[in-house]
Amino acid sequence: MMKLLMMIIFLNFNIYFWSNKILLIMMSITLMMMTIIYFNLYNFSMNWSMIYSWLGLDLMNFILILLTMWIISMMFMSSLKINKKKMFTFILIMLLINLNLSFMSMNYFMFYLFFEISLIPTFILIMGWGYQPERINASMFMLLYTLFASLPLLIILFYLLNKLYSLNFLIIMNNYMKFLNYEILMFIYMTLAFLVKLPLFMFHNWLPKAHVEAPVSGSMILAGVMLKLGGYGLMRSFMMMLNYCKNYNYLIYSIALMSMIMLSLNCLRQIDLKSLVAYSSIIHMGMMLLGLLTMSYWGYIGGLFMMIAHGLCSSAMFMLVNLFYERSKSRNMFINKGLIIYLPSLTMWWFMFCICNMSAPISLNLLSEIMIINVLLNWSFNMLIILMLGIYISAMYSLYLFSYTIHGYYCSMLNKLHINNLNSYLILLLHWIPLNMILLKMDLMM
Repeated sequence: MMKLLMMIIFLNFNIYFWSNKILLIMMSITLMMMTIIYFNLYNFSMNWSMIYSWLGLDLMNFILILLTMWIISMMFMSSLKINKKKMFTFILIMLLINLNLSFMSMNYFMFYLFFEISLIPTFILIMGWGYQPERINASMFMLLYTLFASLPLLIILFYLLNKLYSLNFLIIMNNYMKFLNYEILMFIYMTLAFLVKLPLFMFHNWLPKAHVEAPVSGSMILAGVMLKLGGYGLMRSFMMMLNYCKNYNYLIYSIALMSMIMLSLNCLRQIDLKSLVAYSSIIHMGMMLLGLLTMSYWGYIGGLFMMIAHGLCSSAMFMLVNLFYERSKSRNMFINKGLIIYLPSLTMWWFMFCICNMSAPISLNLLSEIMIINVLLNWSFNMLIILMLGIYISAMYSLYLFSYTIHGYYCSMLNKLHINNLNSYLILLLHWIPLNMILLKMDLMM
């Protein structure tokens, strides 16, 4: 894995030797090839692989590292027309290095450090390449929400270091923090930073703002990878707090269950395409959180698959929304109507990702939801009605999103639409193939 890190670091030197457009294409091809090679070389039967004293690798973080590299390669491909390409490339490579180090960190403090540093490139992406003046407000919302929510975690880390003399994940997991006092405060402080990053309902106000104002590459990395940092942090934290989670999981569980219905209803009243897709991301992350809260093996596997599926599907949907925006100069659903007449090929891709978003066969979303629902009903059968209602309304807003934009009367203000180029279809295809074909390789990951 050190080879991978060194390759990514030395990618920065390409900035000085390639012209702007060729640079982005070469970066994209290199990252895709690295992802495919490392997927084929990894031994999925291996539990742990220590790289350094504070760097390690297991199935959970390895899959998220591959997802990060794949999404960022798509970001390079989608940004061929962007301004200041060399600066943009440098920021994305720094973000890639930082995310890989945060996923590989086996020391809690180093994970916290890279977790916070990842905000800086995302902040620069929104501020530097956003579309409207409101991007300043949106980026400050994102920064302050995540920064202040993670400060209590820093205090807990110093407390753990004083008690255990180490912040290694494996050492903390073996101790289970049995002798530590202030149980409920420990539980809240260790999960709050990740619940805001996820984000959980009631801590989610920063996400729709950030998505609406971010460029397409910013939305792709936010939905595809940055939210997964919160899920990954919760997975690690719950493993360390098994005795706390059994007593206090209901505090988060009730909010996550309620958010499925409330945010699904909120999606039905959205008229901004980006805002609707952003709220659907919060719903999927809430479903993933429910699987983690069961503290079972299949709940964790279902949550991991949900993160992979959501990262690919949501990133592709933001790409599609950007294609609509480039042609109509608006994200309003009242303007983007009747597109089946003028953009039939784009309609096909819009349909394929909308049904993936509502967990239809054969997408990975379906498998992950089946796993999570099965575990939840085994844990408590009383939630059957709420789960059925939440899944039904989730399907409703996906159908509403597709039918309202594709059918109906074409807006007369749009005189003509230019057709898509091959690059856009290639990006969508490279999202769709792993999202649906990864089911053929399930035996490697389970």
